[in-house]
Amino acid sequence: MKIIQWGLIVTVLCMASVLPAQAQDTRIVFIDLDRVFNEFYKTKLADAQLKEQADEFNEERRRMVEEYEAMNDRFTAAREEAQDTALSEEVRNRKRNEAEELLIEIRDFESRIQRFDQTRRKQLEDQGRRMRTRIVNEIQDEIRKYARNQGFQAVVDSSGQSLNAVELILYVDSRIDISEAMIEILNKGR
Repeated sequence: MKIIQWGLIVTVLCMASVLPAQAQDTRIVFIDLDRVFNEFYKTKLADAQLKEQADEFNEERRRMVEEYEAMNDRFTAAREEAQDTALSEEVRNRKRNEAEELLIEIRDFESRIQRFDQTRRKQLEDQGRRMRTRIVNEIQDEIRKYARNQGFQAVVDSSGQSLNAVELILYVDSRIDISEAMIEILNKGR
């Protein structure tokens, strides 16, 4: 993967410096796709929607935890009454059976909470991934249209990092960076 990234950079740089006459005709521009993505209004709307759903999930989970804690309190009370020697043996046995039934319910409820957590987290992750993919595809389509209209031969994403978490492109002249133009196009009318 690292070799491919460096190969792409070397290819782009070679294309840009082949011959002076050809270099003037070559139009390679750069874009900070990460910045464009984050400043696109649809990204902010999608993030707000995901946050709202996460808040609903947390509220529902909070109610389940409250119910779980109430069950635990009832279990503790039944267990303590089952050990209370002031009560008759019959009442203590009944309380012991009640505590055992509550313990089974508590274990089932714990499993239910865990399944709920897993299911909802997966739903949120899947929805976030779908939203991100849709937004990125829309951004890429706009970049392609803009590049064709402007006569660019290549658009390179300058926001990428190597496997060592180092920026692949260390410097881009602002005159050949189309990030701001794309942000304006994408957010037009907003």
